[in-house]
Amino acid sequence: MTLLLGALAAAIFTLAAPARAQGAARAFSVYLDCSDFYCDPDFYRTDITFVDHVRERTAADVHVLITHQQTGGGGRLYTLAFYGQHRFDGVNDTLSVTTGQGATEDEQRQALSRTIKLGLARYLARTPDATRATLSVAAAADTGKKAPTRDPWKAWVFRVGANINASRERDFKSDYIYGSLNASRLTDQWKTNIRVNENYNGQAFRIGQDRVASVRRDYGGAVQQVKTIAKRWAAGIVAGAGSSTFLNEHLVATVAPAVEFNAYPYSEYTRRALILQYRVGGRYLLYDDTTVYFKTSETRPLESLTLSLLQKQKWGSLELDVNGYHYLDDITQSRLTYYLEADVRLYKGLSLNLFGNYIVMHDQIYLAKGDLTRDQVLLRRSQLASPYNAFVFAGLNYTFGSVFNNIVNPRFSNAMSEF
Repeated sequence: MTLLLGALAAAIFTLAAPARAQGAARAFSVYLDCSDFYCDPDFYRTDITFVDHVRERTAADVHVLITHQQTGGGGRLYTLAFYGQHRFDGVNDTLSVTTGQGATEDEQRQALSRTIKLGLARYLARTPDATRATLSVAAAADTGKKAPTRDPWKAWVFRVGANINASRERDFKSDYIYGSLNASRLTDQWKTNIRVNENYNGQAFRIGQDRVASVRRDYGGAVQQVKTIAKRWAAGIVAGAGSSTFLNEHLVATVAPAVEFNAYPYSEYTRRALILQYRVGGRYLLYDDTTVYFKTSETRPLESLTLSLLQKQKWGSLELDVNGYHYLDDITQSRLTYYLEADVRLYKGLSLNLFGNYIVMHDQIYLAKGDLTRDQVLLRRSQLASPYNAFVFAGLNYTFGSVFNNIVNPRFSNAMSEF
């Protein structure tokens, strides 16, 4: 009881005491918007100290929107859009910086911080604090003429990865293993992707004297070859093959030429895109067990159409995809998928997060004939017959109070210190 009263007294004293200053007066306020990825905000607060960092975009004099995409060499291209607000209204700029393949987290954030400072310089020059500012450029390591860089890999990038996730209890164990091999080559005119992967998901339970086990295995591979046609057009071919115990598919192989149109230039992809893609091709299916249509294998022609809208703007981000396909020899056997992901700032500290999909499934030609056992249903060993599949997540968050966000205090920040 004494400890509780002491804690309450300390809280009351803290609320009653005058707020501590966020530091000396700074040139102007900035909102760093990198919701597209984690960018270590504490680092930028301590490295960029000539501005006030605020947590609300509408309160900032400069809104910096950072997006990124992968480069052909395995690095990352960051695009930084600077939007002037309030006293800098109408003063906008865009900069970019590229980090190399294998760049560490510190190398990436140092490159971003340097570019942010360069972008903020034009705003600093418009303030009285400009008289106290200096700009320096480090001497080049070699001022001599450099020979063209030779690439012995011819722009090819290879990635090999493996993950294992295992947990154990007295009456339960779970193992998840994933392995992949990727090869890619990107140029302005051509894009090549090759992928091979494997998944193993096993679980075992002990209930009294009974032991129940569940195993799901998936194998797959795909090849994609794309040719740039114009600023808004591309064409290519996609081929893939896979196997899934969950879907009763011993082998599924698909080949489909495709054409794609983007309403916006592809150079603006990190900010906005409206893409329409059409595919037509064939699919071969070899089943583990005889299907509900009494098939053990079949070859089917099919076509698909996908419409994708992507927006990453000052108000937030939005991705909306609609994809449909059907078999040409029976258009009633089809699938229609809706996908939505949104992070929208509705008003000041009020934000809405949405994520979900809805699938209309009339293409379950792979379902095995016969009834599933109780264990197969409960442990999700096999796909169940269903006309739809749906998932949704929604979150509403409201943050209010001081907009200043300069102070960094990492004490008691490790996971074991949380309460």
